[in-house]
Amino acid sequence: MKKLFLISVLFVLTLTAMSQTPLIITEGESTIVYALPKTELCIQVETEKSTSKPGMFYRYSERYLAAKNVITEEKTTYRLKSVKVVPHSIPDPARTFSYIPSGQPIHLSVNAKGILCGVNAPIEKETDNSKSTQLPVKENSQPALLPLGEEYMMAGSEAKLAEGAAKQIYRIRESRLSLLTADLDKLPADGESFKSMLDGMNATESQLTELFIGKTTKEIQVQTIYLTPDVALANDVLFRLSALKGLVNADDLSGTPYYISIKPTDIKKSGSDSRTKIEKTSICSILPSSTLITIGDGANTVFAEQFLIPQFGILLPLSESLFKQPATKVFIDPQTGQLLKIE
Repeated sequence: MKKLFLISVLFVLTLTAMSQTPLIITEGESTIVYALPKTELCIQVETEKSTSKPGMFYRYSERYLAAKNVITEEKTTYRLKSVKVVPHSIPDPARTFSYIPSGQPIHLSVNAKGILCGVNAPIEKETDNSKSTQLPVKENSQPALLPLGEEYMMAGSEAKLAEGAAKQIYRIRESRLSLLTADLDKLPADGESFKSMLDGMNATESQLTELFIGKTTKEIQVQTIYLTPDVALANDVLFRLSALKGLVNADDLSGTPYYISIKPTDIKKSGSDSRTKIEKTSICSILPSSTLITIGDGANTVFAEQFLIPQFGILLPLSESLFKQPATKVFIDPQTGQLLKIE
């Protein structure tokens, strides 16, 4: 047991020493680790959900209200409203480097994700709301009691209740007409009272009318799809939209497919884009590629915009002569890895 314990202790000490080795150099110079950004696309799909419900008196709508455009069965449908793409930067594991200063000590600025933001430069506070999700607001309303007299409420017949509701609708219409034409013995004292009475009549009439023709409620839903492209795409299925089920998976054939195309601008590769040359010898930025992203159903394009995508670009090493002066400041965009300015 003692031998086993001793071997375990030596193994743990060996792992600890190995994990600390990259951080300390024999000459006493620190190793600085930084990552360059990679773009993750946050695709926000906004849909409109319409729910239609028939009224309890829909069978009597034509008899009492002469209404023909009536909802007779419950139905839910979806339609696409808009598509929005928000770029979001994440560290690129393939472009994570360790840097060993060879001369004047410098300060590398990295954000909370470890992405390079500059050299000897302050870090600007980032506001990233790309992962926020808008939750649908559902209407929680219960039907009000019918404003009917005892004669109708005690009848116990649906036809009698429908007749009473229809008569109440006609009374409201007559009262509203009298109010608008000032054909009343006593009018409201001021404009606010007049508006309040008119709004109350309109709301009551609308509720009673819905008992005959039905009601349609609309709800906006926003769902987010995350995509990190590493290669160009040409008409790949991004999602499908079903008129009955809403947004469904790309492999669900019940929905209409929406395709995404990602076309980066070709950048001539140079010898500088070599990891073996860059690692531990210099600090690098990125020349991002201007990339066209389009989304559509094959007939109509619902989104098209150009973005600077760093993973399609090339690495550009910064000359070490820039950092001989301690006051030199280099600013790098943490979203694209692009060199912004040198002060």
